[in-house]
Amino acid sequence: MVERVASSEVANRLNEWYDTIKRQDIKKAAILKHDLQKAMDDMEEDQNVLLYYNLIDSRYKLLLEQYDESGTILESLKDQTERADTDNLLQYYYYFFSGLYEFNMNNFTHAIRLYHKAENHLTTIPDEIEHAEFHFQLAVAYQSIDQSFFSINHAEKALDIYLKQENYVSRIALTQMIIAANKLDLNQYLAAEKLYKKAILIAVDSNQTFIELLGYYNLGLCYEVQEKLEQARDCFEKALDFNFPQENKKETYLRIKYMLARVLFKMGFLQEGVKWFEDAVQLANETNDKIYQVKLQIIHAVYFDQKELSIDEGLKVLKEQSLWHDVEDLSFIAARFYKKEGFYQLASKYYEEGLNAQQKIPSLYEEVGSA
Repeated sequence: MVERVASSEVANRLNEWYDTIKRQDIKKAAILKHDLQKAMDDMEEDQNVLLYYNLIDSRYKLLLEQYDESGTILESLKDQTERADTDNLLQYYYYFFSGLYEFNMNNFTHAIRLYHKAENHLTTIPDEIEHAEFHFQLAVAYQSIDQSFFSINHAEKALDIYLKQENYVSRIALTQMIIAANKLDLNQYLAAEKLYKKAILIAVDSNQTFIELLGYYNLGLCYEVQEKLEQARDCFEKALDFNFPQENKKETYLRIKYMLARVLFKMGFLQEGVKWFEDAVQLANETNDKIYQVKLQIIHAVYFDQKELSIDEGLKVLKEQSLWHDVEDLSFIAARFYKKEGFYQLASKYYEEGLNAQQKIPSLYEEVGSA
C-alpha cells in the first residue's frame, strides 16, 4: 500500500513554489512543479490544497506567458473560489491572479477592480512579501492607465518591503523600473533613465539575466519616447543579444522585436526593420496576440503601404479595447510620417486622432470605480 503524503507537507511545498514564481526563477519553478505533480498524486484527499495547487499553477502559466492556459484554469475555479465558505487566502489568490490575467489581456481597468476585490482579503494574510507583491502589481496596473501618483505610491510601498528581505533582488529591480516608467510618463526623462540604468546594474550584480534584458527593453522605450532613436535601437538590440530561451517568453520577445522594427522604420532603415517586423508578426501569430497583430498592421500601413484604410481599421480596434495610449502613440507616428512626406491633410487628421486619444486617457481611471 502506497503511503499517502500529508496535505500540510504539500501545502508547504506549494508555498515554496509560489515564492519561486514571485522571484521569477523559471528554472527552479519548473523543477518544483515536476516534483509537486508527483506529490499531488500521492497526497491524502484535501480539496483546499488541490484548489491551492490549481491557483498557483494558473500563476505559473502567467510567468511562462501561457495566458490562454492560465485563463482556462481560473475560469474552471470560479464557482468554487467565490463560495462564501472558501478560505480567505484562496479567495485572495483567485481575485489577485484573475487580475493579473486580465492585465495581460490588456483589460487594465477590469484588472484593477479585481485587485481591489483581492484587497478585501489581504488584511487576513500576515505574509509581508505577499503584501509587497500586491502593491507591486497594483503599481504596474495604475501606471498603465496614467495614474502616476497612485502607481508610485504603491511601488514605494512594495519597494520598502522588498528592501528588507533577502532573495528579492529581481523584484527590487522591477519595482525601480515601475517608478521609472511613471517618471517617463511625467516627462522626467533624466530621472527615468537613471532609474532604468540603476535597475540594470542591480540585475547585472545579481546575475538576473532576464531582468537585465527587461531593463534594456524599458530603457529603449525611454529613449524612443525622446526620439533618441540610435540609443533606443542599441538598447533593443542588447535585449535581443541575451541567451535566454525565447519559447518561455514569446510575448516579451514580441514586444522587443516590434519596438526594434518601428525604431528602424522611423530611422528610414526599412529593409533592416523588415526582418524584425516579420519576426514580430510570427510571434504575434504564434501567441494569438490580436493587439500586437493590429499594431504591426498599423506600422506596416504607415511605412510601406501608406494605406489610410488599414491604419483607420487598426486604430478602430484599439479604440474598441480602450487602448488610448496605443491610439495616441500610433496616431502621432502616422502624423509625423505624413508631415515629413508632405501629406499635410493626412498628417493633420492623425494629429487630431492622437489628441482625441489623449483626452480619453483620464476616463480610464473613472472606469475603475464605475463597476
